Amino acid sequence: MSAQNALILVVDDNEMNRDMLTRRLQRQGYDVMAVEDGTSALQIVHQYNFDLVLLDIMMPNISGYEVLEQLKTNPRTRHLPVIMISAVDDLDSVVRCIEMGAEDYLFKPFNPVLLKARVGAILSRQRSSAEALLQIAQNLRDEAQALSQLGPLNESQTVALNALMSSASALIDALQG
Repeated sequence: MSAQNALILVVDDNEMNRDMLTRRLQRQGYDVMAVEDGTSALQIVHQYNFDLVLLDIMMPNISGYEVLEQLKTNPRTRHLPVIMISAVDDLDSVVRCIEMGAEDYLFKPFNPVLLKARVGAILSRQRSSAEALLQIAQNLRDEAQALSQLGPLNESQTVALNALMSSASALIDALQG
């Protein structure tokens, strides 16, 4: 995943903050979508394959804490990395977010160099994990194909191997697409 195809969601109720983060990240080569509240974030996160979320804490209706909690308790989004960005500079808030599953926490006003480094590091880890998973899936598919060539298999073995090859191929397609 290069910067050019990483998709980042910015969630902040302040239009100036959203715009500044969006422009800065786009200049770094990322694709960025921005929403103004937690409700919109929870809706859009299921419509797109985001690589990272930058999430404000203090928002009306649904706070960043609540959005983070919902993201991390949902099996479909629990592995989506989240960086909290907030004017709340209290250590308890930082600890709470990290314990809830946030990857990082940046204070407003954020340091642009630090933002770039942390976003880059998280996306690099994501890319490494995806590449490792792709390699495992390819090896699994290849091993299943080799097993199918060893000799006559009974019906249940054939069904199991076909299911394994199909699942591995689907995973490979999902990781490459």
